[in-house]
Amino acid sequence: METSDYLRVFMDECQEHLQSLNSALLELENNPGNKEILNSIFRSAHTVKGASATMGFNKMANLTHAMEDVLGLLRRGDLEVTPEIINLLFDSVDLLEVLAKGIPEGREADIEITAILQQLKEYSTPEETLPSDRDRRRRLELRYTKEEREQIKGRLTDTKKLYHIHVFLKEDCLLKGARAFMILREVENMGAIVKTIPSAKELEDERFRYDFIIGLLSEEPVEKIIASINKVLDVENVQGTTVSIDEIPEERRAYGETYRFTPREEKDVEEPAPSHLGPATLTVRVDIRKLDELMNLVAELVINRGRLEQISSELQHQELEESVETLNRLLLRLQDDVLQTRMVAVEHVFSRFPRLVRDLTRRAGKQVDLVITGADTELDRTVIDEIGDPLVHIIRNAVDHGIESPEERKAAGKPETGRLEINAYQAGNQVLITVRDDGKGIDRDEVIRTALSKGHLTEEKLAEMSDEEIISLVFLPGFSTSEKVTDVSGRGVGMDVVRERITALGGTVRVTSKRGEGTTVTIQLPLTLAIIQTLMIQVGSEIYAIPTSLVEQTISVNQSEIQRLRQQEVTTWRGEVLPLIRLQDVLDVKDAKNPEYNELDVVIVRNGERRLGCVVDTLLRPQDVVIKSLGSYLGNIPGIAGATILGDGRVALILDLRDVA
Repeated sequence: METSDYLRVFMDECQEHLQSLNSALLELENNPGNKEILNSIFRSAHTVKGASATMGFNKMANLTHAMEDVLGLLRRGDLEVTPEIINLLFDSVDLLEVLAKGIPEGREADIEITAILQQLKEYSTPEETLPSDRDRRRRLELRYTKEEREQIKGRLTDTKKLYHIHVFLKEDCLLKGARAFMILREVENMGAIVKTIPSAKELEDERFRYDFIIGLLSEEPVEKIIASINKVLDVENVQGTTVSIDEIPEERRAYGETYRFTPREEKDVEEPAPSHLGPATLTVRVDIRKLDELMNLVAELVINRGRLEQISSELQHQELEESVETLNRLLLRLQDDVLQTRMVAVEHVFSRFPRLVRDLTRRAGKQVDLVITGADTELDRTVIDEIGDPLVHIIRNAVDHGIESPEERKAAGKPETGRLEINAYQAGNQVLITVRDDGKGIDRDEVIRTALSKGHLTEEKLAEMSDEEIISLVFLPGFSTSEKVTDVSGRGVGMDVVRERITALGGTVRVTSKRGEGTTVTIQLPLTLAIIQTLMIQVGSEIYAIPTSLVEQTISVNQSEIQRLRQQEVTTWRGEVLPLIRLQDVLDVKDAKNPEYNELDVVIVRNGERRLGCVVDTLLRPQDVVIKSLGSYLGNIPGIAGATILGDGRVALILDLRDVA
């Protein structure tokens, strides 16, 4: 088998099961007596073992096999769930994740698993020496109920005999269930299976040691049946005997039947074997690159739609206008459907955090309750892939810097256990994610002292800053108020990386904090990065687009209402002082309107709590636009988020005015 064809599918499923293992182990740690959770963990480990063994990834298969041994003892009650075992299972899952990351790079064979295997085997009860074939055959017997005996007697002939086929698999067989299924398929080709022990369901679930017995009605010689079974991989031995139904003791209670004997005429067509593929699924996995290509095609259609709308408007042709309107309606539906296929619940990211918080609190000696809400909120897959690291930085800071130790909290009159809340919700075409802790908050005075000592701030500038602006200094590169460096934080990296990553996604991040009560970090993200809503404006002869996520309002300001304050043009809006900038100066546009024009159109842009009025020549219209990169030649230009193509073929720059604001 060419495993490369299936590697991507294997990796996707492997990541899902590893995440399930992490989540289930966290539940087991809190509910050590819950058998359902144990069964869920066992099933996930078993699935990973089978898939990895099939793909030939032996180290992953061996590790999950060793985990299964321990989990099996826990399920049977031979072992008790203890913190030591939980930690060992967590370490095992961590190593599985390392193996999973190494597989695509071809490094699985270089990753050492001996130490973890040894620790797992120390908890496994040493298996007793396997009994001889004779002893095992005596212990495992196939019997029939009265009804089954009568049915079998009715089918026996001079040529058709009842065989009991005892199959022994090798002790190191990793896929016992799959091998048993293959053997049953081979045997079905040579007769009618009337019963198995253990049942076929137990064989499929690998709830047997290494051997099982098949009751078979067949006209074939037993030697041929044995030879056919011996061809299956991992078969150690096969023993077949002809049995007399009258000599077999009657079983009054059927033993977990799966193959129920149903009499039928020889000429009847055999019923198809029961499906082992499970119910039909209504979902299909799609490579994200195919969705990207589909989105690119939709984006091109959006650009051409704008061109058609402009031509239709110029020609004033009724039938053309109606066709364009229909095309526009269909394209909007197509655009929405394609965007929906790319949407992924933030649970994809949030599901990692319970394990992260558990490890951080254990390391820091703190107690924290993690509360996650809104995990079903959806974001574009490209956004989902990028927000994980920024959120990890925020959570690390909350646990290490924000939430106090139990002793400190008790002294402050707080519960010894801190609270960390992560919430996601949709607001219009934006998604907001908040991370809130009830810790000690950010020390405003300490931030000021650090900023002054490192030269980030002057006394004059400090006098003009609000409390939120002062707190936001934590986003400066290398800024840290931590007095000591730990393995969690304190190295001066983190929050600047957060802002940089979120800004690159077209989002914003802000911090609010109250001393002694806690800190809240709010991230605002666009639903998708491919097509965004913008407000089209004109400055001089150039047309620009401003993302509506940054626009709070548009107003008209009379020239007489503009004053100067500290060399800055300002106006009064809703009882507040609103700073003004003229985009013609920021963009260096030479043919803008006369700056003394009486009525000015102003776009109010908001960045956190800061508002800025941007003076433009003309407000045009809202419009969905396709973001195009400026390319590596131009690189990142401050204030420019990208470009788009207008209906007439012209290029319009998309403005990012957050740094200006």
